[in-house]
This record gives sequence, C-alpha cells and structure tokens, in this order.
Amino acid sequence: MKIVMFVHRFWPSVGGVEKYIEQLSYSLIKLGHSVHVVAGATEEGQPVQEMRNGIEIFRFPAYRSPIRCRWWFVRNQHLFGDADVISVSNTHMLEYFTRMLGLVVSRRKIFLIRHGMAFIHPVPESHIVRARRSLKAVAGVSHDGEFIEKWLGVPPDICPNQGIFPAAGDLSQCPEPESNTAVYVGRLEPDSGISIYIDAVHQLVTKYKRPFHLDVYGDGSLRKSLAAHVKALDIPVTFHGKTANAQVRFNDACFAFVDGRMAIQEAMARRRLVCAAYFDPLKRDYVCTEPFSPYLLATDSAGGIAQIVEEMITHPLKRKKLVDRAFEYASTLTWKTTAQAYLGMWESKLAKAALRTGWLRQKGLNVGKTLDRSRVQA
Repeated sequence: MKIVMFVHRFWPSVGGVEKYIEQLSYSLIKLGHSVHVVAGATEEGQPVQEMRNGIEIFRFPAYRSPIRCRWWFVRNQHLFGDADVISVSNTHMLEYFTRMLGLVVSRRKIFLIRHGMAFIHPVPESHIVRARRSLKAVAGVSHDGEFIEKWLGVPPDICPNQGIFPAAGDLSQCPEPESNTAVYVGRLEPDSGISIYIDAVHQLVTKYKRPFHLDVYGDGSLRKSLAAHVKALDIPVTFHGKTANAQVRFNDACFAFVDGRMAIQEAMARRRLVCAAYFDPLKRDYVCTEPFSPYLLATDSAGGIAQIVEEMITHPLKRKKLVDRAFEYASTLTWKTTAQAYLGMWESKLAKAALRTGWLRQKGLNVGKTLDRSRVQA
C-alpha cells in the first residue's frame, strides 16, 4: 500500500506524536509498504522535500498564511490522490485537512489517529462535539489510549498498544542504581504532574529523612517557577532542560517519575519502577486504566508518591517483583505489532468501501498510480 501520514509537525521536531508516527512509518516500510509524511514547516528554511531513513517527507508552509498553505495543497493534491491510505493525526489536523482538500479527497481512504487529548477536566463539550463530528469525515478511527473513548464518547475501530524502540529485549539492561534516586522525563507544564513529584522529594527528604535526588529532563512554562520552588525548599532536584533521547536517562535512577504513555513503557523496558501522579479523574484513567497500569504505582498526591517510594525502598524484593512483571509486559510491545494492527483496520475498511462502490480492484488493495516526485511543488 501507499500510505500518507498527515501530521502537524515531524522530524526534526521532537515530541510524542512525532516519535509515534516515525516508528510506525519505519515498521510499515519494513513490512513492504510505501510511506510518505506530509507535515507543516514551522519555520522558514526547512526543506520542502527530503528523505529520512526510507520515509519521504513533504512540508507545507505552515509558518505562512492560510492562503499560501491552501495554494500549496491545491498544487500538490496528487500526494493524497495517489495514496491508498491517508492517516491523519488528531482532530485538529483532520479539520485542517478538510478545509484544505476536503472536497477533493475521498473519505473512504482517510483514517484518524487520536494520540491523546488535552488534560482538561471536565472535558469541554466542544471537544466532544468535534470528536463526534470527525466520524463523518473518515473511514476509520484509532485511539492511542483506552481512556479516550470514555471521555469523548466516541468508540475507536482499534486501540493498539504502542511499540517500543529499541524493543525491550534489544536494550542493554543496566544494573539498578541506588534506591534513593529518580528521573523525571517530560514536559514542565501544569498537566504533567511535575509539581507533585517535586513536592514528593521534599517529603522524602524532610518526613522520611531520605537523601533522595531527582533529575528532571524536559522544559516548559513552569521551568523558572519550579527552579525557584526547589531553591526555596533546598531539596536535591537538578533540572537538565530539554534533552535528546532523554529516555536513556532512566538508566541513571531506581525510580521513574513519569505519567506519559510512551515514557512509562520505555521506563518499564529498562527495568525501572514507574511512579505516576494524577490530579483529576481524567488523568487517573490515563494512568490507571490502560494495559500497562497493573505494572506501575499511581497516586494523586505528593504524600502518596513519597509513601510509595519509601515502601519500595524498604522492601526491595517487592520492588523487584513488580519491576520484573513490568519488563515482561514491555517485552510484548513492538512497533511491528502496532503496524500490523493498523494494516488490518485499513485493509478491512478499504475492502468494504470497494465492495460498496462496486470496484474491488485487483488483489483488493493494489491501487493508485506511482508517485511522480517531480510533481511536488513548493
């Protein structure tokens, strides 16, 4: 199949969605499919077209006016017309795509991936309305998290587990360091739980008299205020800023203070005990109702995190048992399996659409003309 991934941003931008699409695309290519990524150029100077590890990337001028973007899509609509599958990441990009090419591209080959949702509780009614409306614009929907259906009221066709790269079995397992250490990897934003983790360190140091140290990898709007808070409390927390491949830093500590799906699984693959904080019912479902949830420890307060850490330090065999179970779970996660789940949905939906319209093509899915790269225009 010829597959187009339509995303807000892509490499060299770094983020959860970018990483998800990159690894999913690699796996699809390994399975014999052609993948092109169409993403927004967020600043001037980014190449209009380039190749990265087998993925051909095309960029529309997102930093320019909507009229300039619209003109780019009109001139390059063949990128989508020639595709068998158009996979769009998140509702806002589906709405953008519809505004640009909604009347040109057949709905039967457009699929939506919801990678998550803003942690706004209660969920605004407008988000629910948009989610329901999106069903009319696509042939199929996947959710990156089982909690999404509950809060948006929109069932997905599939909800595949994320893969891990490198796979858990391919990682060099580092011995567990001292038990009085933790690493946080993620955004420094109000919805990330970082404040809870920092206050937990304060309680470990003051209440439990533990010489506990936390290394923080990430950046965000709370960076300055958190640094001032740490200084005022005089606790051992080190801010390292935004760091490439920060997940490797899980090897440096005994505990992983994380609440993002991808970071949780990467910590488990490195045999580190995950302690996850939540602060409302939506975030609770995000960390407590997913397939990985039985293998982590979660709570809604700094005191709860501190108590969990103290108990796990005091009972190392209990900690090891949970870490081993988490690693076994993480070992089942591969991007190949994730890609096969998507292919199964796409093939099923496309075949049904072809039967409904009366033209099931040869072999069911061998459709589309060869992409003429010379037609791509800036």
